[in-house]
Amino acid sequence: MSYSTINTWKSIMNTGNHKELINIIHDNATFHSPVVFTPQEGKKKVIKYLSSAVEIFKERNFHYTDNIVTDNIRFYAEFKASFNKIEVNGIDFIKCENNLIKEFKVFLRPVKGIEVVWKEMKSKLVQYDSNLSQ
Repeated sequence: MSYSTINTWKSIMNTGNHKELINIIHDNATFHSPVVFTPQEGKKKVIKYLSSAVEIFKERNFHYTDNIVTDNIRFYAEFKASFNKIEVNGIDFIKCENNLIKEFKVFLRPVKGIEVVWKEMKSKLVQYDSNLSQ
């Protein structure tokens, strides 16, 4: 794993500058959402979901609280954020290949947190699609 890839990801989350995603996402990447049943496959879709997530979390006091790197390709990171007085806890599971993010899974809790995040994600995903069509 390239630590620079993970550091770039962390920087994106800290700054809200999701334009850098294009440089760290593998062409055959897969995103696993905590609320969408099917995996989102391909660089374009993964960037869409991660860009939307960056947007909704950037004003929510998002921060990683702990992380583990294993066998130089897997990064597990626990995070916290606050949505309208609801503390959301989650884990990002990131798997890299050739210094690019190949797989990204998100786990969230509690149920109220999942609901509020999904509501905001849905809105951002629609907005993302409409911006692409302009």
